[in-house]
Amino acid sequence: MCLCAVVLAVLLVIGGVEKNPGPSVEGESFLQVMCSGCDRSLKSGTQCDTCGRWFHNSCGNVKAQLADSGKWNCERCKWERLCLLEVKLEKALIQIAELIMENKKLEEQLRVAGTGNDNGRQDTVQNNHTVKQCLVVGDSIIRNVETGQNNMKAACFPGVTTEQLHRILDSRDLGTPDTVIIHVGTNDLKRVVNLEYVMGEVYSLVDKAEVKFPQSRIVLSGVLRQTDVSWRRIGALNDRYDWITKTLGVTFVDPNSWLEDWDFARDGLHINRRGARRLSQLYSRVGGLGSSGKKRD
Repeated sequence: MCLCAVVLAVLLVIGGVEKNPGPSVEGESFLQVMCSGCDRSLKSGTQCDTCGRWFHNSCGNVKAQLADSGKWNCERCKWERLCLLEVKLEKALIQIAELIMENKKLEEQLRVAGTGNDNGRQDTVQNNHTVKQCLVVGDSIIRNVETGQNNMKAACFPGVTTEQLHRILDSRDLGTPDTVIIHVGTNDLKRVVNLEYVMGEVYSLVDKAEVKFPQSRIVLSGVLRQTDVSWRRIGALNDRYDWITKTLGVTFVDPNSWLEDWDFARDGLHINRRGARRLSQLYSRVGGLGSSGKKRD
């Protein structure tokens, strides 16, 4: 009788343990990690070292050596980091270009001060009034347009956008040229989908140029064609720029009607030496560098 009671008690205890696994086991049964790539349950994978999300190795394209080392970044985090580095690079290039211009200005001041000849300085001032000066402002496309042109100056800011160029005109002393040619590149087209937004930025830029250079003739140079932007999109934007110039009473020029296919580099994104020379000739004509006197449309 005692033996039966002991056996029954043991069976009850064993049965109770199986039916009541306890809170720890029950909690583990509800803990599931989902793959951020396919939204399926994850049994094994790799965690992004930046955002902390988990991925199947196949979904995240995780290489074996990176998975073993435990240091891996997902595509979104790598893309965001690349964008941040590109923005920093553009800012650095703009600062470099500004320093170069400032250096040229200081060198000119030192050259004039070193002569110690007041008559020479007066002659220089008189020559500046008799010979037209043209300032071209824009991105890296205009880097070499001033080559061979003594009365043409290029203020080049690689990778600059319209909004950034607006701030440069607002803060920089660029002199008082007879003609100011503003070249707008495709940097805005690659970042903004809405053409009306880009149009508004350019409108504000040209309006700012008129205030900045009240005695200068303002010319807006349109977007050059590139292989990574459709021709229809570039043409649509240049049509809007033409409307802006007519509204504000300035001049518009489309460089695509002047440059030819062999004026571009192999990458289809930049112009070669021949293209730079051709663009210089176009800007010389538009700026009226061969004639004297100021004229404003």
